[in-house]
Amino acid sequence: MNHKYVCIECNKEFEADFFKLKCEESDYSCFDIKYYKSNANFPVLPSPLDIKSLGEGSTPVVSFKDKFSDLGDFIFKLEYFSPTGSFKDRGTSLLLSKAKEVGIKEFVEDSSGNAGASMSAYAKNLGMKCHIFVPDQTPLNKKSQIKIFGAELHNVPGPRQNSTIAAKEFCDKTSIPYVSHNYNPYFIEGMKSFAYEIFEEFNDRITDIVIPVGNGSLLIGAYKGFKELKNQGLINKIPKLHCIQVEGFSPISNKFMNLDWEFDVNSKTLAGGIAVSDPPRINQVIDAIKESESECEIVSEEKTLSWHKEIASWGILSEITCAAALAGTEKLLNRGVIGKDSNVIVPITGSGLKDLSNVKI
Repeated sequence: MNHKYVCIECNKEFEADFFKLKCEESDYSCFDIKYYKSNANFPVLPSPLDIKSLGEGSTPVVSFKDKFSDLGDFIFKLEYFSPTGSFKDRGTSLLLSKAKEVGIKEFVEDSSGNAGASMSAYAKNLGMKCHIFVPDQTPLNKKSQIKIFGAELHNVPGPRQNSTIAAKEFCDKTSIPYVSHNYNPYFIEGMKSFAYEIFEEFNDRITDIVIPVGNGSLLIGAYKGFKELKNQGLINKIPKLHCIQVEGFSPISNKFMNLDWEFDVNSKTLAGGIAVSDPPRINQVIDAIKESESECEIVSEEKTLSWHKEIASWGILSEITCAAALAGTEKLLNRGVIGKDSNVIVPITGSGLKDLSNVKI
């Protein structure tokens, strides 16, 4: 192996153990992966590992500079071209390849929908059985996508966090391993490909990336990828990785701004992909935001839905979640955080076909 686990809170190192999700010495915090052997290959990935691909990554980019004349360039990276229609496939490919390597044949996962669909597809391809726990209000299209791959779907009433609780309880009762994309650090490693593709397409021309954030895997993965590129002298500066959250579900943004925040169980949003109240990697996300000299914005449901319709008029059918990033871009532009010298990328993280039933036309 060329890597170890390191606790994201106490920084203590451990031998990598796929089945170990939390550091018992630091209030059960998550692990990150640290590489300790030189590796000239990019992206730097765990080894030994035979990665099973369904064609994830290499997603197209489209410029909409004419829509934001106050910016140097404004670019969408169309992550919905991934095999299951969302960016989650980047992390799932590596995570479940590793699960296969360590002998897992059945596992449990919880998700707001996209990760569940992704894990179900790759599990089916790898000959694994999976149990996916989702909030009851998850759009029907996402539930159907999970089921068509043969996963056992568990609907859980209440907010998103309830699905995590129910999944963990199920694991305790059945002894089936919990292969969580939010806790397991191998998922984050798969996300680094997002940064490498941007580098391959644009070199170091991109100044800002505006990301809709729930648990923060894409932002963390992008930061790690760009940091590797910088450490190798391939880029001079990590792009600013701005975090966008929606009202009612903004624990990361509020902590970043040193504001008190408490989740209201009655909060609702159609941006289900970022409807997260208790992200386990919150401090790791905040560190990535600070170290990339970036900002957080909290956007309204009204603005998010307005932007969802707006980009549809450009020919882009995104998930509602993605539109929060557009609302955030507008706020960053109004604040002068981004401007005429900024070349901005927004990942269109998921297909609008996944939650079209929630859209009023």
